[in-house]
Amino acid sequence: MSNGALDPEPEAVPSLFSSLGYPGSKRYFLGLALSMVGTWMQSIALAWLVVKVLNGSGRELGLVSIFQFGPILALGMYAGALSDRFDKRTLMFITQFFMGSAALLLAFIDFTNRESMSAVYLLSAVSGLASAFDTPVRRAMIGDLVPKEALPNAMSINTGVMTSTRVLGMAIGGYVVRYAGTEWCFLINGISYVAMMIALVGLSNRRHATLSSSTESGVLVALRVVWRLPELRLVIIATAITATLTFNYQTTFPLMVKQVFHYDADSLGALFAVTSAGTLAGAMASAKRPRPTLGWFTIGIAMMGVGAGFLSIAGSFAWGLVAAFPLGVGGGLFMAQMSGLLTSQTEPSMRGRVLALQTVVFLGSTPIGGPIVGAISDEYGARWASAVGGIAALAAAMYAWSAHRRLGTRGLHQPALLPD
Repeated sequence: MSNGALDPEPEAVPSLFSSLGYPGSKRYFLGLALSMVGTWMQSIALAWLVVKVLNGSGRELGLVSIFQFGPILALGMYAGALSDRFDKRTLMFITQFFMGSAALLLAFIDFTNRESMSAVYLLSAVSGLASAFDTPVRRAMIGDLVPKEALPNAMSINTGVMTSTRVLGMAIGGYVVRYAGTEWCFLINGISYVAMMIALVGLSNRRHATLSSSTESGVLVALRVVWRLPELRLVIIATAITATLTFNYQTTFPLMVKQVFHYDADSLGALFAVTSAGTLAGAMASAKRPRPTLGWFTIGIAMMGVGAGFLSIAGSFAWGLVAAFPLGVGGGLFMAQMSGLLTSQTEPSMRGRVLALQTVVFLGSTPIGGPIVGAISDEYGARWASAVGGIAALAAAMYAWSAHRRLGTRGLHQPALLPD
């Protein structure tokens, strides 16, 4: 290997969908895809409900982010420890039920014209609490469906599913909101959780070594050991910076569409869809690589910074769409490489806790960054909110590149020996 992991040694290039050949994985990803289409439809409908119907500001969108993602910040690590201790399918059945129920309640409130910011906050909190447990458990479940050598490809496929459904869900959601109403998106999402529940039936669920210590001590072990490893510490720090200030599309995009471009909900769906199409391209490019590397992780963050910067100065909605694609490509590379680096370096008995740490850093930073980005938008305009995201991503890329160079020829090959 040359300097760092940017130019890996020649290895066999995996098939783009090689991990789907294992029993259960295709069924799982199909159920996930159907469910996530509804989730992304609700995401755009909720943002538009706040901005257009309830005349919400950037700060109120930021508060919605707190209720949606705050529970992940507070409970995500404990949820990861639970996924290492208990049956993952049972946990997922419970979380899917609560998220689906929250969506159906939101649909009922919207259909009966009882929508209010307090109702949005309450149901966002219920969904966020369930998601805090669902996200790390769902990602750890992938490790039970494929062997270790297929994990990087499976995690890239997972990113691809999440982003391809975002393309479809956001595009459909935008048109449904404009021509039928936000309430129909909430209803469709509530029903879509049934697909994930059906997919879970009959899946194998291998539980690894049971935690011998308390949940809290297991969480602290994962945090301590990941922090002790320079390569993984680099990933966590760069992810925290980028996720906090750059990955706040649910705040910046609605405000850009309404305040800067003066377009409607279907245009918001188009902006999300183009970004997601780029993310899918980045994730699929990552899936074709033999293994995750720090170099491509850094490149992904840098592309996000460039894309967010161009979006902030776009003179028209058409140029905004052009800027959104490289923003998405960088995000796809970044997310897939991040997941691959962490999972490939983690023993199976600790994978749930380490993935929970990633979830806390990636999604749990949103309730911190969302209000910040919303306040910037209210004070200086939506363009500055996007510009700050671009600057933050470029700063994170510079940090990752510098740290990557300091690591020299030390690559990521052997899994971290994380004690139980």
